[in-house]
Amino acid sequence: MPVIKTSNILAEHWLSVARDKNTPPERFRTALENIGLILFSEAINNVKGLTKKQSVKTPLKKTYASFIEQKNIFIIPILRAGLAMLAGVKNCVPGSKVAHVGLYRSEKTLQPNWYLDKLPRKITKRSTFFVLEPMLATGGTISTVLQRIAALGTNKIFVISAIISGQAKQKLESKFPNISFYVAGIDEYLNQKGYIVPGLGDAGDRAFNM
Repeated sequence: MPVIKTSNILAEHWLSVARDKNTPPERFRTALENIGLILFSEAINNVKGLTKKQSVKTPLKKTYASFIEQKNIFIIPILRAGLAMLAGVKNCVPGSKVAHVGLYRSEKTLQPNWYLDKLPRKITKRSTFFVLEPMLATGGTISTVLQRIAALGTNKIFVISAIISGQAKQKLESKFPNISFYVAGIDEYLNQKGYIVPGLGDAGDRAFNM
């Protein structure tokens, strides 16, 4: 599936807040958390097979209602920046599982290297993954993570990101045609250091006051 850019005005607002270099860390984290929540709500709305009908009693009568089977949901924040999106998403599906992954990018080669992998070793056909990564710059880190998740035997993978570069968009749509990428913005290019321009700087550093 293609990269899907939201038209939600709240997402646009919070992306603008995140872009501003004068936004303090706590408000920057709020911006990413809200963007993550908005995009997650759009992504999960397009997933089939996550709900079940169950009998409930309202104050007036018995009825049937739809519930999300949260045990089948895996939230994957890519450290560090992905943590800024986690709280809002987790509050929506508190029964979901969180599997942290950590990679660092070489400043010389821009290639990702693993330092933490808490992905599950066994999944079911109903397992659904939502990967939180605020910035998709070169597409290298997210590609490495997606390949490892896909190797578990699932194609129910959705990526939540504030901004994607045009370069990463082209690469990821070609490499992962069955994965949906939900984004708040698509920026033009990368500079020599691999940062998205105009972008919002280093999301991890800005979120955690480094």
